[in-house]
Amino acid sequence: MGTLLQDLRYAVRTLRKSPLFVSVALLSLALGIGANTAIFTLINQLILQYLPVRNPEELVLLSARGNHYGSNSGPNAISYPMYQDFREKNQVFSGMFCRHGDMVSITFGGRTELAAAELVSGNYFPVLGVGAAAGRVFNASDDLFQGGHPLAVISYGYWRSRFAGDRGIIGKKIVVNGSPITIIGVSQQGFDGVEPGYGPQIRIPITMQDSLPPNQPYPQLNNRRRRFIQVFGRLKPGMTLERAKAGLQPLFHQILEREVQDAAFAKASPYSKQQFLKMWMDTLPGSKGHSQLRQQFSKPLLALMAIVALVLLIACSNLANLLIARASARQKEIAVRLALGAGRWRLIRQLLVESILLSFIGGAAGLALAVWMDRILISFQPPDIWGIALSVAPDATILMFTLLISLLTGILFGLVPALQATRPVLATTLKDEAGSVAGGASAGLRKSLVVAQVALSLLLLVGAGLFIQSLSKLKELDPGFQTRNLVMFEVEPTLSGYKAEWTRDYYRQLIERLQALPGVSSAALAVVPLLINDEWDNWVTIEGYTPKQGEVPDPHMQFCSPKFFETLKIPILLGRDFTIKDGQSAPKIGIVNQKFAKRYFGDQNPIGRHVGFGIDPGTKTDIEIVGVAGDTKYENMRDEIPYELYVPWIQHFVGSMTAYVRTETAPVSFFASLRRTVREVDASVPMYGMRTVDQQVETSLVTERLLATLSTVFGALATLLAAVGLYGVMAFMVTRRTREIGIRMALGASGGSVVWLIMREVLILAVTGLAIGLAAAFGLTRLVEAQLFGVKATDVATTMLATFGIAAVAMLAGYLPARRATAVDPMQALRFE
Repeated sequence: MGTLLQDLRYAVRTLRKSPLFVSVALLSLALGIGANTAIFTLINQLILQYLPVRNPEELVLLSARGNHYGSNSGPNAISYPMYQDFREKNQVFSGMFCRHGDMVSITFGGRTELAAAELVSGNYFPVLGVGAAAGRVFNASDDLFQGGHPLAVISYGYWRSRFAGDRGIIGKKIVVNGSPITIIGVSQQGFDGVEPGYGPQIRIPITMQDSLPPNQPYPQLNNRRRRFIQVFGRLKPGMTLERAKAGLQPLFHQILEREVQDAAFAKASPYSKQQFLKMWMDTLPGSKGHSQLRQQFSKPLLALMAIVALVLLIACSNLANLLIARASARQKEIAVRLALGAGRWRLIRQLLVESILLSFIGGAAGLALAVWMDRILISFQPPDIWGIALSVAPDATILMFTLLISLLTGILFGLVPALQATRPVLATTLKDEAGSVAGGASAGLRKSLVVAQVALSLLLLVGAGLFIQSLSKLKELDPGFQTRNLVMFEVEPTLSGYKAEWTRDYYRQLIERLQALPGVSSAALAVVPLLINDEWDNWVTIEGYTPKQGEVPDPHMQFCSPKFFETLKIPILLGRDFTIKDGQSAPKIGIVNQKFAKRYFGDQNPIGRHVGFGIDPGTKTDIEIVGVAGDTKYENMRDEIPYELYVPWIQHFVGSMTAYVRTETAPVSFFASLRRTVREVDASVPMYGMRTVDQQVETSLVTERLLATLSTVFGALATLLAAVGLYGVMAFMVTRRTREIGIRMALGASGGSVVWLIMREVLILAVTGLAIGLAAAFGLTRLVEAQLFGVKATDVATTMLATFGIAAVAMLAGYLPARRATAVDPMQALRFE
């Protein structure tokens, strides 16, 4: 230990004498380690991290596979009655719970706000093994009766931010969606739920689902055809995932056999019943929870992790090059110590202490940089009311990752330079002859590192070019409606206790007020916001169309108000638009998009034809098609245009709506007046998510923007580091060959020939690196092909542009020391030792 401390003190003294070397080394390491730590922090939270609960490896998520007969809300969802069947009769789980994410309005102390909520079963906390920080959490007795448990458990973070950690809040009532709810406890610190990235602020018993406004038009809890909850189970001791899956199938098929006898199947076709009975229950590992953010960002984050790993390799190559150059400058010192009897391994250890010390300092700086980078990364996902719960604070796992990567960097990229430095030719080195270290293994190693840097930089630039092209192609797409001067925002009167008729009156007043605003050309309402990665589809029966066996027409739905097409400037190609006469009691009508009309009516005129909701034999086709609209994007810019059916919202739906407002000038300037207008109609109604549709288009491209932006930044950084490395190697070579260059010039060599002497080396290094990089790019870019749009992974133009770019940078980096070589004074060079 004493010797190690002595080496550490010597390393500190030595490094303090070389501030430029230390600065460049630390900057390279901080950027490389920081980028890796930043991406790993998000990967750890979304992909790797287990839930902070008791024995998370025992948790299982149920997922019904096959053709469900009914509605579905969210992935891996089943109905509440089916959950009750499994909870009471299964033989493989020691406990089960269910949950459903939602949004609520909370009023307390005269202040109303939207909050992320979770409806949970009473055994949610006991099965997870999560306790209370204050008060108590739910238990099995808290969801025995539907509508009989107006209770709430708030999250630790919400307790601290909204109620300042006041324990007096326990037992007090808050108003949730217009109904009084009693807070009984605060969940333990560090527990954010079972959906990583989504942090519910309040939890309410799921048996309150049909009692809290907004009351559903169709009850959720007792309806076996409505799947909306995720169900988790905890395996019994000794039970495996495979055995649990096999053990659930008999019970699942008993449930299906009973359900198919229900009245809801009375009109179902034999084929629909047959397909329904073929369903099976899957069991998925639940140790990491259920996360939609994970599905959205896992592939982009893994691609970015590969990118930053390459950046770290380039940074480490620079460090190795710097260490080799530094060791070359210390050749005489090392030779003297070896000649006086110092052991080689003792010197290697001392040099390793220096490189590890640099790596640890660079790692500490990188950790601080990672926190800043993560804030930027999270900002790519715009804030919303769903409580995105990703932390930028490093935990024990992140600290261990940074420590490990710093240690490995110091050892792996410090060992080879240390081995090279401790093998000098003693006789020539002690004579202080500079030429003794001009070539050999040291120069060969430095050139190899430069070749690797050029190859890796090319690979990164090709990837960046592909991602940039992909983003550009998506931005060039026509969404089918005009996004300029268009504002959107959400309103939800039912969260303030509005009944159905009140809600209709509220929306009528809101539209009248919005359309009367100066500078507003039109305004409309829609149920499904466009380009938010969400959709609503519905089975339909189409008059005159006979589906093939197994085919189920299920167009995307849009429930909208009059002037929707005018406001979004979607052309009506045939027929007419909706009007205020198409009210609640008027005959039901609909408008289909062009793709729907071509698919189901071919060359025939669809006007006057009818459709109906449902696919059972005898389904009433009571919706008359009165128009054909132009095709538009629906979920996002990347997806194909769907078949789409538009219907007047007032004839079918009462709930939250998205308002679209077309302005005559810059839309951002209307935000204040729009907010004021909504408050004037009713200040208690929640309004949220105001943005321009142009901003929403950018938001819908969040993963593409993330990949394009960061790959470009890291590609440019890698190129810069490679240029610095190449410049360093060539400058080192020029310095070591000063005497040779002086002799050549004394014998009559021209400046051009001296430049070519150096540039030939540069050319060899660059061409070798580019050749390796092109081969790697051809093979590896195929791995990100799924992330691309409108461009092939082997795009020639992108590859050639990146190649020429790297070649130009490499030539410039080599030309600078080559030009410096022509300024050598032959007389001084001949005296150079």
